Amino acid sequence: MMPTGQAAVRTAADVRGFGYGEHLLVWSWRRIVTGRVQCPVMAQEFADACGSDAGEVFLTLCTFLKALAFASRRQLVIRAPDPFGVTPDERQILTLLGAAQSEDHSLFQAHLRWLAPPERRRELQIAARALAAAFKANNLLLALPPSATPDSRVGPRAVI
Repeated sequence: MMPTGQAAVRTAADVRGFGYGEHLLVWSWRRIVTGRVQCPVMAQEFADACGSDAGEVFLTLCTFLKALAFASRRQLVIRAPDPFGVTPDERQILTLLGAAQSEDHSLFQAHLRWLAPPERRRELQIAARALAAAFKANNLLLALPPSATPDSRVGPRAVI
């Protein structure tokens, strides 16, 4: 038997190795883009995750998505509202918001520059920081992907 409701959402998040914050963000983004804004399941997920802040957090997400659509250099690729896998564009947005939450200014600015031209970057920056803060205030933490750069504290390794 397939899990339903919140159990299905949490199971899908576990399958991808995401936390609940990442899953809620991607899952909601996909539903909003496909015109499912008035979804009772999504409303319940936000209520469960954010309590009395649910409406405000949801509107902050919608504002972010509008700013992203306005500022983006190109049309971003997202998957259908299924629970498995993320596109590179979805991963980049998760990284942008994770960098904002963790106050990694360099990483945040790098992703912002990649996503938006200079004349539209400010709006996206404000909306991204607002959404990251709203998620963080509700303990919906977005993890950064592992760094591809070597850790400078680890000495060189011999290759045999």
